[in-house]
This record gives sequence, structure tokens and C-alpha cells, in this order.
Amino acid sequence: MRFLRTADAQRAFRLGEQGSRPETSARCTRSFLSPIAAWIAGCLGFLVLAASAAAQTAAPARPGPAAEILRGGWYPWDPYQYQDYSRGVALLTGFDIEIERAVARILGVEMDLPLREWEPHLSAIAAGTADIAAGATKSEERERYAYFSKPYRTETNVLIVRRGKSARLAAGTVDELLEAFGKQKFRLGVIGGYVYADKRINAFVADPANRDRIVVVETDSRNLQNLMAGVVDGFLADRLSAATTAWRRNEASLIEEHPLRVSTDIHFMLSRVSQTPERVARIDAAIDEMKRSGEFHRIARVYVMPVLTNQTIDTGWFALLAFIGTVAFALSGVMLAHEGKYTVFAAMLLAVLPAVGGGIVRDLLLQREPIGIVRHPDVLLVVFGTVLAGMLVIRGAQLLQARHLVLPTTLASRSIEVTDAVGLAAFTVTGVVVVLDAGVQPLWLWGPIAAVLTSAFGGVMRDLFRHDRVVANLRGELYAEIAFVWGLAFALFLDWEGDRLEPQEIVLGVVVTVAGAFITRMIAISRRTKGWRFS
Repeated sequence: MRFLRTADAQRAFRLGEQGSRPETSARCTRSFLSPIAAWIAGCLGFLVLAASAAAQTAAPARPGPAAEILRGGWYPWDPYQYQDYSRGVALLTGFDIEIERAVARILGVEMDLPLREWEPHLSAIAAGTADIAAGATKSEERERYAYFSKPYRTETNVLIVRRGKSARLAAGTVDELLEAFGKQKFRLGVIGGYVYADKRINAFVADPANRDRIVVVETDSRNLQNLMAGVVDGFLADRLSAATTAWRRNEASLIEEHPLRVSTDIHFMLSRVSQTPERVARIDAAIDEMKRSGEFHRIARVYVMPVLTNQTIDTGWFALLAFIGTVAFALSGVMLAHEGKYTVFAAMLLAVLPAVGGGIVRDLLLQREPIGIVRHPDVLLVVFGTVLAGMLVIRGAQLLQARHLVLPTTLASRSIEVTDAVGLAAFTVTGVVVVLDAGVQPLWLWGPIAAVLTSAFGGVMRDLFRHDRVVANLRGELYAEIAFVWGLAFALFLDWEGDRLEPQEIVLGVVVTVAGAFITRMIAISRRTKGWRFS
């Protein structure tokens, strides 16, 4: 590090020297100051030599004690344990992984987390060649060779089947479900070594009589592959993990959950061979400290909530809303270009700015890499297609002089207002989700700001580009205020939901936000409500 700083100083000195050559007065000043500079440099050189001599004669520093290492492990179990490739390199992360690391920091130890499948990890815990495992369910068999911490989260097990197939298993209890398995000769996928939330399910899986109909694999991803290939009729899984795995593989629309759900507590599991009850007590205290300090809530919000919210907006219905909004924003630029007799290039700019300009500013502000338009360039194609289609329609109408074929002005204007309101609602949600995905805090502050930038700031940029004396979004009808209020409401909801992590509740929150913003905008249009006056 010292050599890097010296090189930087030398480069800075050379740059300063080059920059000062042309000035005669500066040359005179340097001639006056050169003896002083030489004297200061000599003093500094003497001090450096003296410090070096003292370092050579001093006794060598004793290295501090090596940090204790807890030997753990991980296996693919998204969103709890997975490798994130979003920055071009594999980064081990996930809810359980970050909780483990937080516990290690509190205990003052290091965590070694090699990749190992779940069954070998359990064997290593029993043999004492591994110390700890996260995401474990307590059972009598495991308590023979492992200690268990206090619960740090809960888990809900569900049966995943192909869409439309859950009705065939009419069961309201675990006993009824297992009975249906037997009658239908149901082929069931499970993860090897996994203890499910109900003892009856575990007994069914372990029963030799069911061996031919139990397919054991290593991961939920493999279970999903077997389901799609017809190898199994369904598989048991943690509902968050199953939903995330299907979302990553773009197969969420092909599966569904059986209505029956079974929940259990999740613990850290520690080897009885290599660990002690005192270590378990310290881990329990660390869990309490994390929850008391808010660290646990932060980890849940950063590593689980973005996955769940992205699953919600990465659906067909929300993509349709975003598409409608993008087209509406682009059409506003097309209409202005037609009225102002702009060139095609100018029309492209007037359409691009409201459609994607606000999102670009948002991503730059949040330092998102890469920015959204680079991740999803298809949005630009939608805008360009809208401009070209609008130009062809306008030119065709002019050439044919078929005014009777053109929609009445009022109807066309209302249609654009309705679709624009759809875009406002969809982009309000998108702005908050981007903040959540970027991990920027606090969400209640940056969420509504990003909602306004995403949904309204592009229009401001468009009007400024046109040198419009009255910027519509600043002095017009109620618009940006709607994005801010509903963005704040959605951000507060997600902040509260961070302790619950219920996918259905997140979907409901998105639906309510979209509907609320849309209805508010339509009421403002119908009543011609203006934005709140400053004075």
C-alpha cells in the first residue's frame, strides 16, 4: 500500500510540474520556494530513515492469535444459500449464509463454508469434521449427534405439483394427504437427509413399503426438473425455496402449491463431537442480539424480500401493465412531436425520455450496475416500435385524408390518459422494488423517491428538452404526488413484511398499490385535480 501511495504522489508531482511550466510567475515562485522545499524534503527524508532504522532494531511484532474457525458448509437452496452471479463473479450469499456470518462476527470467529451436499454435511456433523449447519430442523435422531440452537426462523413445507393437478389430491390434513399418496401411487420427490415439518411425513418417506415411489435427489432444482420431465408427480419443499427455484428457471407458471401447509422451526445444528453447550448458549445470545439490534430484520429485507418482490413483478400480468405504460409514455412523445413538427430523431427523444429517462436517472442515483435499460434493452425496442407505428399511422392518415377513420380527439386523449395511469401505477411499484433490490436504506425514504423518478421524472426531462415554459408534471394535474404517496405506502408495507416473508401477502401488496395509484390518478383526471400548490 505504501508503494502505491508513493507512485500516486510521483504522478501527482509530475502532473503538477507539467501544469505549471507555461507560467512565468509560477517559475519565479518555484525558484523562491525551492530552497524551502529542499529543506522540508531533507527533514522528511531524515525522519523516514530514522523510522526505518528504529523498525529494523526493534523487536519483531508478535502475530496475534489466529481466529477460531467454525467449519460449516452450504448447498444450493435459494434464497437461503446460493451463489449470486449478478456482478460477474460467484458470490456466496443468501438468508441463512448471512445469518451465519452475522453470528460469527458477534462470536469473534471465522466461518468456513465449502460446498457440500446436505447428507454429507450431516455425516460430517456427526463425525465432528464439521462444526455447524444452518437451516436445520430438529429431530430425535439428529439430537443424538448434534446440539440445536434456539429457532432463528420458521419454514413452511408444501407439496409442489404441475399446475391444475392439486385438485386431484383432495386433502385437508397430513393424514388425508398421505392416504391419497397411497391410493394414487403418487411418485414423490424429496431431498436426501431432509427432515420435513411433520413426523408423519418423515415416517412415510422412510417407510420401506414406499421406497419404489420415493425419488431422492440433492436439490429442489433437481426435483423441479423431475416434475417437468414426468419422473415424479410432485415434490415436498420449503415454499420460498420452491417458488424461487421455479422463478429462476422461468417455470413458475407451470407449477402450483397444494393448499395444505405444514410449518416448523429452523435452527443452527452443532456437532456434539467438536462443540459444547456453552457455544450453543453463545449462539442463542447472538441470535437475540441480532433481532434486538435490527440486524436480523435487515438481512431478511436484503436477501429474501428482493427475491420475493421480483417474483411478483416478474409475472405476465405485471409485465403487461409495464408494457402498456411504456407505450403510453412513448405515445405522449409521439403526439408532441406531431404537434411541434419535429424530426424523427427528435420524436425518438421525446418518446424515450418519458419512457425510460426517469429509470436511468434512478439507477444512476442508486448506483445500480448495470442500469435497467442495459439489463432489459427490449424496452427501447418497444419505444422505437411505438414511434415508428405512430409515424406510419399519422402519415397514412394524412396521405389518405381519411379523417373519418381517425378516432375522435376526445376518445384518443382519454385512451392515452388511461394507459398513462396504468404506467404510473406499474412504475411506482417498480421504483420501490429497484430500491429494495439495490439494498439502499432507508426504504421508506428512497422508495417513494425512486417511485417518483421512475414514473414522473422522465416527463419532466421531456418538457425541459422542449423548453416548455410550463412543465406539466410540476404545474399540472396531480401526478408525481400520487407516485410518492403510493410509493411510500408500498415501502412501509415491505418494511413491515420483512418479518413475515409471505409471498401471497407481497402479491396482495403489489396489487393494492397498483390499483390504488391507478384509481387515484383516474379520480384526479375526472375531477381535474391539480397538484398541491406551494403557496
